[in-house]
Amino acid sequence: MKLTNTNQSYGLIAKSFHWITAMLFAVSYVAIYFREWLAQSEFENWFAIQLHMSVGISIGVIVILRILWRTLDPVPTNETKSQLIVVSKRLVHFSLYAIMFTMPITGYLSIANYLHSGGGKIDFFFVYDLDFSGDIEIQKVAGTTIESLEKVAELVHVFLGKWIAGLLIILHVFAGSYHHFIRKDDTLRKMFF
Repeated sequence: MKLTNTNQSYGLIAKSFHWITAMLFAVSYVAIYFREWLAQSEFENWFAIQLHMSVGISIGVIVILRILWRTLDPVPTNETKSQLIVVSKRLVHFSLYAIMFTMPITGYLSIANYLHSGGGKIDFFFVYDLDFSGDIEIQKVAGTTIESLEKVAELVHVFLGKWIAGLLIILHVFAGSYHHFIRKDDTLRKMFF
């Protein structure tokens, strides 16, 4: 298997980014919904939120690498001639990338004041403490404060996570299944190892 994409298939690097991101999104959702629905002790709550934040940071790093890789390594050729499918694919992929980029940022901004005021820290995958204590000077750059961004960021993060990200993931899975089972083309096979 080639590291880079060909006209017929995605390369090992693009496939790895795709499936690692999918796995991380699944772990993130399991962690946060475990916290909301099942966690009964303080430890379970802490464990779930620390896992969710660790995964969120990982997604943030991976999405930057994915975007860089995507600009360097062209995607395989579209098999379809349908303009509707091509436009839909581009729209969903753009939206997925926007979600993958926005979720870690809004997640961080929703707790940044808490972290920077010394109220807590992130135990990155329970191995390394990420200490965010100290001031950040966002007011000079953005003309606002962390405190004023916190509520908006939390609303955006929760709304995107509960409604938009899940819908886009379902559309993405549905589209892959549609290509594989109904159109019987190689779209889905291009992304498997």
